[in-house]
Amino acid sequence: MKSEEIVIKSQHDDLELGVNLRIPENPVGIVQLVHGMAEHKERYIPFMKYLAEQGYVVIVHDHRGHGASVRSEEDYGYFGENGIQGLIDDAHQVTQYVRERFPDLPLMLFGHSMGSLVVRCYMQQYDLSVDGLVVCGSPSKRFGAGLGVGVVKFLKLFKGDRHRSKFVNNMAFGGYNKKFKDVVSPNSWIVSDPAVVEAYDADPRDGFVFTLNGFEVLFSLIKRAYSTKGWGMQNPQAPILFIAGEEDPCIIDPKHFAKAVDFMRERGYQDVKSKLYPGMRHEILNEVGKEAVWRDVNDWIRKSR
Repeated sequence: MKSEEIVIKSQHDDLELGVNLRIPENPVGIVQLVHGMAEHKERYIPFMKYLAEQGYVVIVHDHRGHGASVRSEEDYGYFGENGIQGLIDDAHQVTQYVRERFPDLPLMLFGHSMGSLVVRCYMQQYDLSVDGLVVCGSPSKRFGAGLGVGVVKFLKLFKGDRHRSKFVNNMAFGGYNKKFKDVVSPNSWIVSDPAVVEAYDADPRDGFVFTLNGFEVLFSLIKRAYSTKGWGMQNPQAPILFIAGEEDPCIIDPKHFAKAVDFMRERGYQDVKSKLYPGMRHEILNEVGKEAVWRDVNDWIRKSR
C-alpha cells in the first residue's frame, strides 16, 4: 500500500487543498471521503487503511477552513466568498483528480456529518460523477436553519464575517450532550470512547468555533441539502446508503433519520438503503464497535460497485 500527501489548488479561489491518498497494489475501486465539521483528514487514516486493505484507492481532502486547507490558522472555520459553492466544487475537483488517475475504477463518495451535507449538495449538481453515495452521521432537517442564517447575517453587520460567536455556537450545539450521563467534555456527544474525545479535545485542528462566515455556510448547507429545488437527477440509479448512530443527536431521532432517507427517495433515487447502529453516537467510524461499521460499509460498496 502506498501513501501520498499532495496539494490541489482549488479552481474556486486558488486555495491550496491538502489531500491524502492510500493506494493498494491492485485497486478494485475508489472511495472518496468528505470529512465533517471542525476536524481534519488525518482522523480518517485508520478507516482509510482498512479500505485500502480491501482493495480501494482512498482519497480525502481537508475542507477549506480546515486542516491543511487554510492560508493561516486564523482561517479555521472560515470558507471565504461563496463558501458553500467552494466546498461543493472542491469536492468535485478532488473527484476529477482521482478519476483522471484511475479512470477505469468505480468511485463511491462518502460524506460524514457536515461532509454528508456537502455530498448531498454535490449530488444536486454532479451525481453523474460518482457511482454511489454513503451518507454518514448526517444532520436531520431543522426548521431553525433558516433562522440561523438570518441571525448570522444580522451579527455579521456588527461583528464582521470572521467573528467567532459563542452564542451562535451554543445555538447550534448547546443541547447535544443533554441525553448522555457520562459527560466529561463539551464534545462527549461525538463518541462514547473517552480516549477519542480526549484526543479530539487536545488537537487544535479539532473542535474550533466556526466564524460567522462558517456558520452561515453550515446553516445554508442544511437548507440546500433539504431543498426540493435544484436536483439535476442525472443518475437516479446511483445506490445510496444512509448510516448513523442511534444515539447521534445530529439525526435528532430515528423518525427524523427515516425522513432524511425518504427525502432522497422522493427526489427520484431508486436504490436508497439505511442502517442505524444502537448505542452509537455521532462518529460511528470512531465508536466502540466501529469495526462492524467498517465491514458493513465495505460489504455495501462491494455489492453496489
